[in-house]
Amino acid sequence: MNAKLFLMVGCMAGIVSACMHEKSDDKSDIQQIVRGLMLEADSLMQSDSLFWNKPIDKSHPRVCIHDSLIRQKLDSALALCPDKQTYLLKYRYLFQSWHLEEVLDLLREMDVRMSDSMSSELLHLKAMLEDYRGDTLTARKDFLRADSAYTIKIQQVAQDSLMYGFARIEKALNLSLMQNDFRPLREEIAFYERVHSSSINGIEQWKQISDKATYYRKMFE
Repeated sequence: MNAKLFLMVGCMAGIVSACMHEKSDDKSDIQQIVRGLMLEADSLMQSDSLFWNKPIDKSHPRVCIHDSLIRQKLDSALALCPDKQTYLLKYRYLFQSWHLEEVLDLLREMDVRMSDSMSSELLHLKAMLEDYRGDTLTARKDFLRADSAYTIKIQQVAQDSLMYGFARIEKALNLSLMQNDFRPLREEIAFYERVHSSSINGIEQWKQISDKATYYRKMFE
């Protein structure tokens, strides 16, 4: 299962600024500084090709050679202006580093600071990580929030049959994890295959999953 692709899909869409209390000139200057810090951090990430271009090795995750400098720049950018774009860049870095505890901490912080900017995918990931770490109450609340967000997403992509089908599968997976019952996911996969007369690459292994513990092992371990 391509955990990196699944967990990161859709997470880089949109930019929502949270800097609402600065004077206009000051705000513009701060945003320029933040943009510079983000560009520098992104460049440093990609300059380590062994870190950036290799698949994630969950057993032996690689640390970027510029780790401390990247963190410094991203944290400085967030301190100046905690907007969605900056959070997602740090999310992308922490995920590539396979620091799941830090990813969860970042999502919690983002949810507190700008909950309206939490996409269905981010809410789903937060719910999974909360559940995986044992906070089932918070996880259920986030699964429910993700379910509502997926409903809106499905309506938004209804004119694109492929996106519509995949969004329905995402929603079914979210429901299956919340209920610890994977029949909704299997039924949605079967519906997709009937409609499109084809299957999604790699979907077969999803059909074999019967409980969330198995799913989390495949995703996170």
